[in-house]
Amino acid sequence: MRTIKLFSLAKGFVFLFLIAAILTAVHQYAYSNVPLFTQYLIKTLLAQPGIADQTVSVGEVNLPTFVLNFFRQDTEVLNIILRIASALLILQVFRFSLRFFELWIKGALLEKLAEKLRIRLYGHIQDLNYEFHNNADTGDLIQRCTTDVETTTTFLTTRMLDFIYLLVTLLFGAYQLYYINPTMVWISLSLIPLVATSSIIYFIKIDKIFQNIEETESKMMTVVQENLSGSRVVRAFANEAFEVTKMETKNREYANALKKANSIVAIYWGSMDFISITQYLVIIAIGVYAVRNQTMDAAGVVASLSLVGMLIWPVRGLGRIINDYGKALVASDRIHHILEQSSEYENDGKEEPEIKGNIEFSNVSFKFPDTQEHLLKDVNFNIKAGQTVAIIGRTGSGKSTIINLLMRMHEYQNGHISIDGVPLKEINKKYIRKQIGVVLQDPFLYSKTIYENIAIADKDAVKDRVIKAAEIAALEKDIRTFKKGYETIVGEKGTTLSGGQKQRVAIARVLVQDKPILIFDDALSAVDTQTDIMIRQALLAKSNQQTTIIITHRITTAKEADQIIVLDKGTIQAIGTHDELSKQDGLYKKLWDIQGKLEKAFEETLEVGEDHAS
Repeated sequence: MRTIKLFSLAKGFVFLFLIAAILTAVHQYAYSNVPLFTQYLIKTLLAQPGIADQTVSVGEVNLPTFVLNFFRQDTEVLNIILRIASALLILQVFRFSLRFFELWIKGALLEKLAEKLRIRLYGHIQDLNYEFHNNADTGDLIQRCTTDVETTTTFLTTRMLDFIYLLVTLLFGAYQLYYINPTMVWISLSLIPLVATSSIIYFIKIDKIFQNIEETESKMMTVVQENLSGSRVVRAFANEAFEVTKMETKNREYANALKKANSIVAIYWGSMDFISITQYLVIIAIGVYAVRNQTMDAAGVVASLSLVGMLIWPVRGLGRIINDYGKALVASDRIHHILEQSSEYENDGKEEPEIKGNIEFSNVSFKFPDTQEHLLKDVNFNIKAGQTVAIIGRTGSGKSTIINLLMRMHEYQNGHISIDGVPLKEINKKYIRKQIGVVLQDPFLYSKTIYENIAIADKDAVKDRVIKAAEIAALEKDIRTFKKGYETIVGEKGTTLSGGQKQRVAIARVLVQDKPILIFDDALSAVDTQTDIMIRQALLAKSNQQTTIIITHRITTAKEADQIIVLDKGTIQAIGTHDELSKQDGLYKKLWDIQGKLEKAFEETLEVGEDHAS
């Protein structure tokens, strides 16, 4: 079953493989004739007076008839030698030409298959659901898309063609050698069962070890990826020594797994080499004995030693094929583990209605698959198109989950969600996500210019539109302070920008496209209160008013909203305006009593400072 799944990855490339296999077969047949030219030459020389006993005749050599006829067209020894040399030259040019096209097709097959498999795997990862990505290790996924793909495709192309090479080499080598001395053939082939049995035992042993190697390498890659991604945190806590120790531990586990594999590989290859050399010695002894008894001539011995290599060395190479077969099985299992994960688009809607921004949650409940406790319980609220709604609540109360449900990142178990009267589950996932602009608390920026990071949402956006989005996001003044302005490279994940600047770049990126629904998931947490107010006022001043949902812990951000939803332990505690909720007992009033006093004290401090300045 594992083997079938491995070979299924090569679907669509059978034709190219067959062409390469045919070229390999023809090339090896041509190569099997090369020793026969030497045999014919030596026979010709030995048959000449004064060189050897006249009882030794030229005899028949198993070359094609038209080649033998070409040699026999002349009786002069020198002319025969020239004919042999010219025919051999033509054969070698033909053989090397075949070899060139064989290797060219093999390389093309390898790269095309690897390219297709990488794209297929990467594309499928993009289509996997939110839960999968939350639980997956980035380092492990990178390894599956790189090392595992390379291991699998190398076996399916290079090693499988090597197996074809092994078979045709054995076939043609045995055929030519049998014509010279059948005994040598049987002796050369007699050890194949022993080699095959040893290879099977070796595979059983090495398969489990390779699985362990893949797992330990994956863990090591995860440590590297996490450390590089979190390098600022590591330095902030002066935690370099701990990270180095952790890396050394994983690296040692990986090295030990490799050492264990290498010890078995060394024993296997050492044994195969010993068997191969022993076979050669036996063949040489048989050749010497046959010459002494005049059952073979020297020409036959020389040719047979070359042909024996076509029987011994390919069998020795079986171990390498078995070795890579074990690696490929493990790698393909890891690839299929991803490919067999259900795409989130298998359960998708087909509707693509015009979105204005009316949102309704009716008795909506949600829980994660690995728990029995509902995170959201009977949530009910309505948002009208163009309204600004703030969602307030303690950490873990389900605020972000509401947003994920709205974007169909999660599927709710009970209740009903509709947008502009259309059930959410009937709306196409990609379509609804294109209608919603989301700014996260910790936005991801690409290692590109500020302009490219803003315009990435709409590559056809004109420059004025990008600049306008930056102005609304209160980013224009910051950009002016940069030496290269909009052409400033922000660095990987935006490391050269402050937290507030990153959030504002992300806000501008969303605003480039006029989406009917905007969501700020604690996206103003890293900006100061004054900048927060500027951004919200700029959003309100826009001619095209979107439905805006703001998730925040900052009351000053929430209090200007048309409607405030207060969440507590997965249920809605209250819905209303700031004036209404600040007078009602509950979570919002408690937060306002604390934050309101701080805000008032802050404003008084600013006023005192201004008075002193004046």
